[in-house]
Amino acid sequence: MNIYRALIVDDEVNNSAILQHFVTTYCRNVEVIGQATTVAQAVSEINSKQPDIIFLDIRLNEGDAFDILDKIENIKAQVIFVTSYDEYAIKAFKYNAVDYILKPILIEDVVLSVNKAIKNIEQKQYFDFQKNISSDFQSLVPENKDYLAIPSMDAVDLVRNSHIIYIEADNKYTILHTTTEGKKYISSKNLQYFETVADPLSFFRIHHSYIVNIQHLLRIVKRDGSYCEMAGGVLLPISKRKQDDFNVFLKIKN
Repeated sequence: MNIYRALIVDDEVNNSAILQHFVTTYCRNVEVIGQATTVAQAVSEINSKQPDIIFLDIRLNEGDAFDILDKIENIKAQVIFVTSYDEYAIKAFKYNAVDYILKPILIEDVVLSVNKAIKNIEQKQYFDFQKNISSDFQSLVPENKDYLAIPSMDAVDLVRNSHIIYIEADNKYTILHTTTEGKKYISSKNLQYFETVADPLSFFRIHHSYIVNIQHLLRIVKRDGSYCEMAGGVLLPISKRKQDDFNVFLKIKN
C-alpha cells in the first residue's frame, strides 16, 4: 500500500488536531508529516518536505492561503482547502484545488477529498502552482457566453445555458438536466467546476448537490424548508447556509 504524505496549514490548533485525527484514523494510507500556522512557516514546510497533499485553511492571522500558493516553489501536490468561509470557493478552484471543505469538518468530507487527491496523484494530475488557471477545458468555450462546456471522459459538449435547467452532483460525476425531455449530460467534472465556469448571472448553487438556472425557476416553495420548483415540477432543496445569499441573488427583500 502506497503511503501519501500530508501537511496541515491552519492557525487554529484545535482545528488542526481534529483534522489530523480524522486523517490518521480514517485515511490509513495518509501520513501527516507536519503542521504550520503562518504563511512563512507554511511556505518553508511545503518547500522543504514536499508533501503529496496539503490541507490549507484560507484565512490566517497575517495573510491567506493564496499568499502561500503564490510563494511556494514548483512542487507536485494536491491542495484541499479547509475553511469556515464559502465565499472563496470560486477563487480556490481557479487555483485547481482538489476540494473545498467547510468547517465544522465532517469525516466523510475528509475521506472523499483525500480519495480525490490520491486518484489525481495516481493519474499524475498535479496541482500547478505557477499557472493559476481554472481549467483547460474552458479554452474550448467560444467567447459567446450563451454556451457552457460540458467535459466528459471522451468529449466536450457545448450546450446553450438556456437549455440547462439544473446541475446535480452525483458522487464523482455531475449530471446536467436540460429542457429536452430525457436528455441529460454526464460530466467527469465535479459540481465545483461548474460553479466556477457557469454564467454567474443565471446559475446559483443552492445546495451542496445542486446548481439551478434561474431562467427555469418557477417559484420558491416554503414547506418543511425552502425549495426551488424548477421547470418540469422538480423540487430542489435550498440549504439554510445558502438561503440569505440566494435571496440577495434574486433581489428578494426579507
